[in-house]
Amino acid sequence: MKNLLVIFIIPFIFSCSLTKSKIHSKEDYQCTENLTFKNEFFKNINYIDSLINKEQNQDFHKSLEFISTYTHVSYETMLNYNRIYPYGAYEKDKKNWLNWYEENKCKNVKL
Repeated sequence: MKNLLVIFIIPFIFSCSLTKSKIHSKEDYQCTENLTFKNEFFKNINYIDSLINKEQNQDFHKSLEFISTYTHVSYETMLNYNRIYPYGAYEKDKKNWLNWYEENKCKNVKL
């Protein structure tokens, strides 16, 4: 009877220890964040932020274009006579841009 218990218990314990070793924690995951891209991405967001309620010049639109290369920009809201990017659209888009960055920062995004 003892032999039967040993035969059934040892494989069970062994299989549990194998299962534990396959579980990876967040510390095991290596994040490869491209800091050059991060600086450029946030520089453009900050530039848009500084001019959203001021003069939306050519550089402002270049910053929007840079961001639109990677994530959505609501260009349809700029279909007005002045070609102005509305503050409400900016607030909504900025949340999406920041979420996009958080989801993709460890993917070593290239410029």
